[in-house]
Amino acid sequence: MRLLFDVGHPAHVHFFKNAIWELQKRGHAVTITARDKDVTLRLLDAYKLPYIVRPTGWRPLNLFRASRFVRKTGEAFKADLYVGTHNPYVAMAAADAGKKCILFTDTPGSRTVNRFSVDKASLVVTPECMAGRFKNQVTYPGYKEMAYLHPKYFTPDSTALARNGLASGEPYSVVRFIGWEAHHDSGVNKTAKDVRAKLLSTLGKAVLSLEGESDGISRPEDLHAVLSHASGCVSEGATLAKEAAVLGVPSAYVSPLASGLPPVTELVKSGRLKIYDNCGAYAGLSSRSGPMEMTDVTAEILKTLEASP
Repeated sequence: MRLLFDVGHPAHVHFFKNAIWELQKRGHAVTITARDKDVTLRLLDAYKLPYIVRPTGWRPLNLFRASRFVRKTGEAFKADLYVGTHNPYVAMAAADAGKKCILFTDTPGSRTVNRFSVDKASLVVTPECMAGRFKNQVTYPGYKEMAYLHPKYFTPDSTALARNGLASGEPYSVVRFIGWEAHHDSGVNKTAKDVRAKLLSTLGKAVLSLEGESDGISRPEDLHAVLSHASGCVSEGATLAKEAAVLGVPSAYVSPLASGLPPVTELVKSGRLKIYDNCGAYAGLSSRSGPMEMTDVTAEILKTLEASP
């Protein structure tokens, strides 16, 4: 089978990397189209995953330009199956090429985005906590972060702490501030510098992860090793907050959008995650716990892809 994967965010690289490597071991051919966002391309380079950069730009115009690019790339590659996350580019490309498309997501999405993405997909794959939200849907137990944080795939790099100026056993927090520029962040303003500073003053030593900016992580592939040893995590991005919760690191997700995400709701109910509307409302972390018992989500990805006719 010949598969085209489209990745538009660093988290997508992590989510698909193990499945891509295993597919290649099994004799399948893979090509990757990628958006130049944040550290996405640096991660692909670090994991030695070749890619073709798709166009970016003003979203309404780029929607058609980028999807056409993905379609042409897929046609040149003779892709049998188009694979991506909750984005319209790969779904529209597959529909125009007359090929099947499988999308993975753990967010409900807006009506507009869904119209051009999950509504066009041949199959939509989600965690069980989102069952019944989409047509042509299949589910798996657990959370998407388990695709790369499962102990089968993730062993913290023992050299990452020293590389990032940290010592074993030293207390520190990982803090993530985002740009609030994604389509699903519409209407939310970037946190002011003085509010960020006030939050940081309550946390002691902190390692900063800043979307679209230079940050305190020496290499993007070090992030999860650094996170796994942290005393706590405060994040404006849902993915990092959930990663910390899955790893058992005390975690807080700071966002006015938190209540609309089913995986976040489940993690809050489990006591592994706290949520706050904004940085000014922050009042502490969840309790420390051991890592969750993890589903092998990568195995679920592979099973779904290889079952596709």
